[in-house]
Amino acid sequence: MNRKDHFNTTDFMSVPEAARYLGIGRKMVYQLLDNGALTFTRERGAIRILAETVQSFRDGGSMA
Repeated sequence: MNRKDHFNTTDFMSVPEAARYLGIGRKMVYQLLDNGALTFTRERGAIRILAETVQSFRDGGSMA
């Protein structure tokens, strides 16, 4: 598996995917990323959010 394929797994979500999953807008997702509420990495400029943190955030029910 090369590095590019690593981000095409269910371990990561894009910003629009995370927004749909959380039921919020993309702007709010970016705010959560800036506040450190969601863990992410960048791959060639694209933000990839760790799906586990999105699920934990939703299960915790906190919308800071």
